[in-house]
Amino acid sequence: FFLCYFCLPVLPVVTTLNQPNMSANDAEETASSAADDDVTTAVENLEVSSNGSKDFPNQPILAEMHQKRNATHSKLRAYEAKRRAAYESKLQSSSLYWRAFRTLMHDSLLETQKADALLRGWTHASETYEMSMRSVGEWCIDEKGVPVTDAKKKKKILDAQEASAAVGGTGGDGAKTLLAAAGYTTEEKCGTMIKSLANSASSVANQYSDMIKTMNSEVLPELSSLLEQLKSDVLVMEKLGDSIMHELEMAEEEVCSAWLAYYNKAMEFCGSSASDIKTKQAGARVGAPVDPNAVVHGCTDVWVDEMRYRMAVAFLSSVWEKCSSELSKLFLSMKDAECNRRNRIKELLIKATQRQERLWLGLPGVVTPILKDLIEWPMERKIVEDDVQSSIRARAQSIQRDETEHKKADDSTVKAAGLTGVNMKDGNFELSSPLVSDLMSRAKVIEKRGTGLMSTWKVTLAIVTEDSFLQLFDLPSSCKLHPGSAPEVAFQNLIPPVIVPSLEGIKGGIKIPSAKTWFDNLAPTESFVLSNCTVSIKDVTAKDPNTFELIEALSGKMMARTRKMQFRAVTREEAVDFVEALKKSK
Repeated sequence: FFLCYFCLPVLPVVTTLNQPNMSANDAEETASSAADDDVTTAVENLEVSSNGSKDFPNQPILAEMHQKRNATHSKLRAYEAKRRAAYESKLQSSSLYWRAFRTLMHDSLLETQKADALLRGWTHASETYEMSMRSVGEWCIDEKGVPVTDAKKKKKILDAQEASAAVGGTGGDGAKTLLAAAGYTTEEKCGTMIKSLANSASSVANQYSDMIKTMNSEVLPELSSLLEQLKSDVLVMEKLGDSIMHELEMAEEEVCSAWLAYYNKAMEFCGSSASDIKTKQAGARVGAPVDPNAVVHGCTDVWVDEMRYRMAVAFLSSVWEKCSSELSKLFLSMKDAECNRRNRIKELLIKATQRQERLWLGLPGVVTPILKDLIEWPMERKIVEDDVQSSIRARAQSIQRDETEHKKADDSTVKAAGLTGVNMKDGNFELSSPLVSDLMSRAKVIEKRGTGLMSTWKVTLAIVTEDSFLQLFDLPSSCKLHPGSAPEVAFQNLIPPVIVPSLEGIKGGIKIPSAKTWFDNLAPTESFVLSNCTVSIKDVTAKDPNTFELIEALSGKMMARTRKMQFRAVTREEAVDFVEALKKSK
């Protein structure tokens, strides 16, 4: 049932490592390009020329790097454009049908409330009629012909009748004072017809009393219980559905925010010369403008923002999958609840109507059509499901028409940054792990230690990017990795489980974490600009020959300062290899 509403085309988003890394020669050539002369490149809407040799006639290494970056940007733009087109339609459809579903739930609740109010009003009217007919049968009627139902007034009238009967005896003139207490003057004898009519009023009152007892003991309590349960279920379902839709919207916003941050960063670097890039790197930490979409404030590495975007897409895909499952459960729960509600209301209405039928045997033409309609009301599950589906679709169409009529003329869809004029066919590929990005050159799990007296060795994931940055990710305390472990495994440990709203969580009051907190571990703990760093390795005869040190020169307003960090690999060979990679990236 759920699939007919929500199963729209979804772009494949995975984090598998299925793209090759750059070769050592590519990394070496890219590293040496940072020292070349200033070269500016015209960039318009990120559509950089693919002819690298033409833009960089005297610098083949820069040209090759330019082509690789341009290819990566073009693919990501095409992918994001296609992804947004698919997800926007999917999210709008989901939101539309969820709102239609909410109106159906409210109408189900309203229908049950009306049924409860109707039968209670019907019972109250029957009680009023029963009391009035009993007063009529007891001759408790005032001078205007209105039955006296007040207990004190009735007692006064009945006492007067008894006193009058005691004085007058069983016949003769004593009957003249039968209703004297009520101000009546009557003839000597009421006659058999009037007495029989009064007795019939008492009989009718007794029949109404039996019907009222049935309603109060068998129908109204169950209907009230059904109504209270439905109120609770509707409240839980609304809260769950709203939470799921909010989670989907927040996940989409995170992807859009990550894309904007990546796009802005990519535009800055693609449109800058080599010297401008050096300047941005050197001033990355001091006086850098605050970008609300940036992953790490002051970090000018494009890979970090590209990594954030890729993982945001992966998070969105996982959220959609889990939210779809929860929405399926929600719809199945709603169908069961709606089928049970309709069946129970049918049973209670039939019971109440049948009891009224026994009471209204004199008016079969009024009761029989109602009872016939109730009995012939189809309750087969397939018919009920089709009716629910048709109702939701009709409500969704009604909501859509109403929104279209009230939509402002100047409302328009704002195009996202960098997504205009792209060929969506180019985006038909799987977005892979950030560790296979063309913007990354080396990744390794090593140990790090600060220069403080109390500093200890900690396992960290070190990533060297093509833009001459060293990014360090501290692994969670629950992670049992050691130096030399696979970088892919270490990166997976930075990714927390995806938690979306569920029926059990809503009932249990579990707080659903925000989509923003999901990326907490994906921000680098430390970031070094390698062009500002010097790296040195201990001598092979030293106590710990597989240890090397990185010193970064930091610019300040008053005076220059440095930052030091020690690193330790598993073997001397690995340390030498990583140091060479750092030097080449400079």
